[in-house]
Amino acid sequence: MKNRCFVFFAFMLLFAVAGCARVVIPEEIIQMPEFASVYTAYNLWYDKDGEIASENIQQGTILPFGTKIEFKDANTDRIRFRRVSDGREFQINYNINRNLVPIEVFIKRLFVFRDEKDLAMGVRPVIYEKIRRGIVEKGMTRSEVLLAFGPPPAMRTPSETVDTWLYWSNEGVTKRVVFFGDKVVDVIEL
Repeated sequence: MKNRCFVFFAFMLLFAVAGCARVVIPEEIIQMPEFASVYTAYNLWYDKDGEIASENIQQGTILPFGTKIEFKDANTDRIRFRRVSDGREFQINYNINRNLVPIEVFIKRLFVFRDEKDLAMGVRPVIYEKIRRGIVEKGMTRSEVLLAFGPPPAMRTPSETVDTWLYWSNEGVTKRVVFFGDKVVDVIEL
């Protein structure tokens, strides 16, 4: 009986440890130099509690690209950071099943050392204002769409080289961005 209890306990301990999220250190992942500033690479949508879905569902309030942030902590399930301008805290709930990339790849794509001005270099003023408001329209380039919406979730769009990128504009509502070459030719909400 003692042996059975030990095996059961060992199994439960192993199950509990296997289910725990692994700690990740964003500063190491992005190879952050000492005293460097970190910014968001694209617009993120958050709810009233500051929660952000990793597939970047376009619902709620926009945290604009080029927002200066400081990391709080991270693991394989979430990333917590604060906006430097006002100290507001945010949490990205990471869902690998919808993103299909390790969290380290996700972090490298989302956080950059380039500020808003640098990220938007070459973007026409009228397009810049639309990007800041999370609007994509015909005539925009792929890089402008990336600033406005971020990369499409890999489970919906496995490669950014294809001519159609799929996003969620709401739970259950799909936004399809269609390209011809480098330019958007249609935006369809399904």
